[in-house]
Amino acid sequence: MAIVKLKWSNLLKLTELEFIPDFPAQLSISDEVLQVISWLTGTTGFDRRLIRCTPQGALLFAEAWSMMQIVANYELSPETGSPTTQDDLPANKGILVVSSTDIIEVGFVRKSGGVVESIYMPPAAYYWFPNSCYSITIGVVPPPTGTSSYVGINLYN
Repeated sequence: MAIVKLKWSNLLKLTELEFIPDFPAQLSISDEVLQVISWLTGTTGFDRRLIRCTPQGALLFAEAWSMMQIVANYELSPETGSPTTQDDLPANKGILVVSSTDIIEVGFVRKSGGVVESIYMPPAAYYWFPNSCYSITIGVVPPPTGTSSYVGINLYN
């Protein structure tokens, strides 16, 4: 087991840890401990933080769209038997879809004439589609008899 000497820097500064009296100028750690630090932390670009989980074990992350600008937003209302489509969307890097009180089917088309990528969304949920999108189609579930719904979408760049 090799010992590695690390020069303390801002990227190794764990804000959750408190060093008394101060941060060490140099820290000697084993390869195993260095690997564990990389597994259990993430860097923000100016410091390193411990990764956190929910009680169920899911990793907690900030919303992917939190540092992006809203390009456009739409309110779509799919009806029983007739899905709602929003075509020719402005240039975007991702879409946030928010459902209301009913399950919905969402179809994304990345470019004109492209293939539809469909997902089903539960009630009162949101879904981040991390790709540019040309059009979006929202339909009720099941298609012929589902309840009319209300859906919000935000386009981000």
